[in-house]
Order: sequence, then structure tokens, then C-alpha cells
Amino acid sequence: MLKTWLGLALISLAGCGGSAHTTTANGNAGSSNSGAAGSARAGSDDQTGSGGTSGAASPVAGRGGAAGIGGKVPDVAGSAGEGPLACSAPYAGPSAGPRSDGPPDLGRCASIADQVVLARYDDRSARVPKGLYYEPNESITFWKPPCSKSIEDTVARGATGAEGTFMDSFENDWFYEAAYCLNGSLRRTERNLRCDYFDGERLADATPERLAFLASMLWWADHSNLEGSQILGHSIVSGNSIDVVELCTVSTVYGDFGLCDEVQLESTTYRSAVGGAVEFGKTEVLRTLKGNCR
Repeated sequence: MLKTWLGLALISLAGCGGSAHTTTANGNAGSSNSGAAGSARAGSDDQTGSGGTSGAASPVAGRGGAAGIGGKVPDVAGSAGEGPLACSAPYAGPSAGPRSDGPPDLGRCASIADQVVLARYDDRSARVPKGLYYEPNESITFWKPPCSKSIEDTVARGATGAEGTFMDSFENDWFYEAAYCLNGSLRRTERNLRCDYFDGERLADATPERLAFLASMLWWADHSNLEGSQILGHSIVSGNSIDVVELCTVSTVYGDFGLCDEVQLESTTYRSAVGGAVEFGKTEVLRTLKGNCR
């Protein structure tokens, strides 16, 4: 069973796509413009200490920027009022979807060689393989539970801490999003999963492939802002009543001066039963490797 959803502020990636809405902060919708949508999901797992295992995963909760794994959080915000995250910069909604230009999916965790893990762990551009959830552009995003039944519901919930001026709202196949201008200079977004996609317990139109995509979206919500965090691949085992997806990931504890990075190859299982009920397993550390030395 899933744990209670926790709100978490994340720096992740977003750009254009989905549907845009002119929506007031009290939820009154106006006209909309259609954009390109993708096909994905969202999620997470609890904190993982170096060399340990995590607790049960939960949708949109977990490690965040100050993780127990020692990941570095890249500075994507830039100067207030400047760059792609400025309130004045053009924004047409999230560019979420299956990645089309990434490295190949490496399949089963146990089959991934150490040299491949070490070659990939510090390459931010390769942190998601082809076919899994990805956003190519920068954003400051809060993925927040519970799920939302409509874009109007998401807008009515307002900004985290009631901070920020409402700008616009957007939607795609997996979540609703409201954009806010913070302190008159920096844009940030608030996201709720769509209840008609994944309500925290059941995945709509569940298939092993959709479950894998959901797992990768949930991983993205918690880890896309952490250097040294990667998805290397996934595998699927289908049964008569239960499908099992294994997601292979990497987390990194960066060494201080004179020390070496600790690189962990991890495995997390996700199960989907008849009717779309989803169960999130624990993250297990399969191997710990020595990375670059400082």
C-alpha cells in the first residue's frame, strides 16, 4: 500500500507542450490552446542513505534537493528576473513526454556492467534513457499530492505557502500545472497528478509499459534536480494477474577534496495487479562503486 503523499519542492525540467488555459486563481476557466502532449507518469521513494535501502515508494515524495545520498543540486535559477525561468520569459507549458534522444535503455539491473555505470553516472545529459519520462527544459516545480480532478482544482489550491502571483495553467495526459510569478521575477510551477491517470493507488489503462513510464515520472519528480542521479534502464516481467517492473537507477555521494565519489546501482520494483492497483517496492542497493576521485 502507498504511504501518505508528501509535498516536495523540486527543481526539474519543463518547456512547451500540453494544453494551455486562461484560468483565474479562483478556478474559472476561459479559452484553451492545444499543444503537443507526451505520455508519462510521476513518483518517488523514501530517502536512501549511503549503502542502505529505502522504505516503500510513494508518489511524489522522497529525496528532494537535500538527500541522504549526497547529490549535488545544480543551480538552474540564475539571476532573478533573467534567463528561461524569468516571469517575462515565454512559457507555453511543460514539455513532458517519453524521451526520444537519450541513451539506450540498458534493461535488467543485474546485467549492467560496472564500467557502464561509471561512464554514465556523472553525465547529466544522459540521466534518462529513451522512452522514459523526460523534460528537456529547466523549471522550478512543486509536485504536490493529492491528485487533482481538474485544472480548475489545481488552480484553486494556489501556490505553496501562498507565495506567488498566478500567471497561467496547463495540462497534459498525466498532470495539471499552474504557473506563478514569485517576487515579481522568477517563475515556478505547481503540479498535481491527474486523478483520471493515477490517483495514488490505481493506474488508468494499466499495462507494463505504462507502469514503467509512471515509475520513471515518479523518479523524475524526486531526482531530476540531483547531480549523479540516473535512470539506466528497466525490465518487465508479465504474469497472469501481476506485472512487475524493475527500474534501474544510480545515486551518487560526491567525495570532498581528496576523496572519491561513491556510486550506487539501485533496483526498485513496481507491481500492477488486475484493475490497475499499483504497489511500490523498496529500493535496494545492488552495488557500490568508486567513481571519480577529487
